[in-house]
Amino acid sequence: MKRTITLCLLWIASFVQLPAQILTPAKPEQVQMSSARLERLDRLIQQYADSSYIPGGVALIARHGKLVYHKAFGFADNEAQRPMQKEDIFRIASQTKAITSVAVMMLFEEGHFLLDDPVSRYIPEFKKPVVLDQYNAADTTWTTKPAKREITIRDLLTHLSGIGYAGIGSAEAKAIYHKHNIPSGIGTPEQTLG
Repeated sequence: MKRTITLCLLWIASFVQLPAQILTPAKPEQVQMSSARLERLDRLIQQYADSSYIPGGVALIARHGKLVYHKAFGFADNEAQRPMQKEDIFRIASQTKAITSVAVMMLFEEGHFLLDDPVSRYIPEFKKPVVLDQYNAADTTWTTKPAKREITIRDLLTHLSGIGYAGIGSAEAKAIYHKHNIPSGIGTPEQTLG
């Protein structure tokens, strides 16, 4: 399995090595798209920026290697009133999940595992999982009980494993992570609890 994980990581890393495809600008109709319908995006994204639903945004649409829509809206920095630029860089959270899921499904398709395989088959620390039974908020103590079953690969892919994040989970999970000094990755444990 370690070889499979290594191959998966190498496969993902290979995307970083690929040369960038140059998109040549074209009128939407040249690639069977409608200019009128794309103009709806102008109104929608601008409305979101004007209402402060988002501070700003950049939209890019390409079809058949042709760039048919690329516009910036709103502000990249509200306080400085710096307009958003088409070349601005964004942090895109959680995109590793999509890439990893594709890699996992490719390995599944090749017959390396079954979706209902327990994760503990590949990561022994997941054997005999426990779940929260009782929690005392006053002193942040808790008890656990054995889970009804082990976590499967399918559970991980569908976000049904029951494993929460340190920063955005339940109040109990946040307190437990905090007590064990497990940060959320977006600040210190103290900042995580706010």
